[in-house]
This record gives sequence, structure tokens and C-alpha cells, in this order.
Amino acid sequence: MKILGVNSAILPDHNKQSQVDWWRVHRPLQELKRHVDWQIDEAPSFIVGLNKNMKMEEFTEAEMDKAFKKLCEYDIVFASYHPDPTSYTMLKVARDKAGTQFVMDCDDDMFAINPDNPFWMKMTDEKVYWMQRMIADNDWLTTPSPLLATEFRKRRKQKANTLRVIPNYLPKSYYHPPFDNGNDIVIGYMGGSSHYADLHDSGALDAIAQIMHEYKNVRFKSVGMILDKYTPVQRTEFDGGKRGQAFFDEVYPNMKMDIAIGPLLDNIFNRGKSNIKWQEMTRAGAVFVGSNVGPYKSLEDGKTAFLVENNQESWYDALKQLVGHKDERVTMLENAQAELEKNWTLEKNWDKYKTFFEEVYDNKTSE
Repeated sequence: MKILGVNSAILPDHNKQSQVDWWRVHRPLQELKRHVDWQIDEAPSFIVGLNKNMKMEEFTEAEMDKAFKKLCEYDIVFASYHPDPTSYTMLKVARDKAGTQFVMDCDDDMFAINPDNPFWMKMTDEKVYWMQRMIADNDWLTTPSPLLATEFRKRRKQKANTLRVIPNYLPKSYYHPPFDNGNDIVIGYMGGSSHYADLHDSGALDAIAQIMHEYKNVRFKSVGMILDKYTPVQRTEFDGGKRGQAFFDEVYPNMKMDIAIGPLLDNIFNRGKSNIKWQEMTRAGAVFVGSNVGPYKSLEDGKTAFLVENNQESWYDALKQLVGHKDERVTMLENAQAELEKNWTLEKNWDKYKTFFEEVYDNKTSE
């Protein structure tokens, strides 16, 4: 079997690689390579075998032919979303000529983006049409969420039986023990601008500001998100973050959070999320406090995380409990890390990808 994994960027130029590419395509394929003898390659686009910095309009007919022949060598192409219609057309022709199967992973319901999400502005009619075409038309679809699977099956009724749920998993190698911040306690948030409303309108930031005014040893750190609500400036830190593997190589060792928050407003888009932020922050050595919404409802409240309602009082009560009781923080983190070790590592779940790709390959060869 020959599989081509497509990423927005390929290591070691990993600062440009999207986080979704990293945990949904690159790392699963890297783990799979440790256990099977299949040929598994990766490329920055479907135009393989060429200079990755070359623009589409620069391709000569000979170069396009070379790329197409290379593409036809693969049984399966695996990617998160899709780059553009031209590349997809090449892939469709490769399917007709060589049987190449396209597996697209989709980890968000892009059709349910709220106007308070910055990405809403990017969802033009053309973009929505293209996403709908991709959801309905690709050969196979994977998603980390059962709720997303239900929604996407409605949009690909003709191919509803070729959709599979594969949860998010992280590798054990990206684990960091709890940090020692001395007498200080660091409450932190990690996330991009798509979660702006979740962070600012859930009551979480108001509760953190209240905590910081009461406890002078509490600091707040935001990784990736610039705040516009007031927290004590002298004890607030911002880190622009990194993308892809660089997040784990460079951001993890310097995160140094005692408590991590994961606010989510209760809407259709967020209900389709996964618990990946709980996984990341638990691996980073931080106790997790999240909204009692969608992907976090499966966590054990009070054991592996604190789950709160989206109002200032609920966030304040949970944070105050953890700030004031170090022993409780330590116990909850130990419980969460044990749960991760038992059920949420790539090392223990790589076979889900093996089983899935075998199914795709068997379907290809039987046609």
C-alpha cells in the first residue's frame, strides 16, 4: 500500500504547518510508519515531486504531467480539507485512471460558524460552495467527532457509508511534567482567534480578573490570543505561539501553566469540537477547567477536570478552588494524565488508522 499525506507545510519548516495538519495527518502517519511496511510519504500539496514553492501558474505542461504521474502511483491520498479546485481536479482524474482514493479529514463544522467567529468573514459564498463540494464528493471522510459525523452524513448522502470517526490522539513523547512556578500560580489559555468569543463572552476572563485582584501571586498567560478585557497588566503575559510540531518543541517547554482554561460557548460549532485542548493542556502539566459543553462533557468533573457553566460565578468558584488548594491540583492532574496514558495516546490507538486505511485499500482493489 502507498499512502501520500498532504500537509500545508512539511517539516522541518514546521512553523508554517497548521496544528490541524499536524495532529490529524502528520503525526498519525508517522506513528503508523513505525508499525507497518507500507510506503508512507508526505508532501506540501497534491502537486508532488516538484518545487513546493512553485506557484500553479508557473507549471509547464511537462511539469504538470510529471506531477500527475507521480500522483497516480499512490493508492491513497490523505489530507486535512483541500487546497484548491485545480489540485482536486487532478486527483479526480487520478482516481479514474489509477483508482487513487482521496481521504479528506474535516475536524470542524465549517457550515455552522457563528458571526462572532473571525473565520465567519472568510466563509464567502464561493468558499461555502467549495466546502460543500468537498464534503459531498471526496471518496472517504474522517472526523474526530460523532456529532460532526452525523452532520456530514447529511451532506454526503450518496457516500454516507464511507465516513469514519477517528478521535484525536497525541503522542506520548510530547509530555511535560508539572511546572514549578515557585510561589506564583499561573492560569493560562492556549488558542487561536477563532475562539475569541469563547474566551471573552463566557465569563472566564472576568473571573480570572477577579481572582487576580484577590490573589496577588496569580499570573495569567495567553498563548495565541490577544486580549481586550482587563486583567492586571503587570501579571499578564502574551505568547504568539507556534504552529505544527514547533508548538510541542518550543511552546510546551515554556508554557509553565498551573491551571489551563478551555471556555466554549454552547453552539452547534463548538458541540462538534473534540477534547484535544484538554489533552494538550494536561500533557503540558496544567489542570484543566473547561466549559460544560460538547467535547468536555465526557470528562470526569472533579476528577480529570473541572467543568463549569458559562458565567463569571461558575468560573470564579472553580478557579478559586484550584488556586487555593495545591494538593487538589496535583491529584486532579495525576488523574488526568493517567486517563491520557490509558486511553488517549497515538501509541495505543494507531491501529484505528491501520484498520481504516486497510478498509479504504480493500475498497479500491475491489472496484
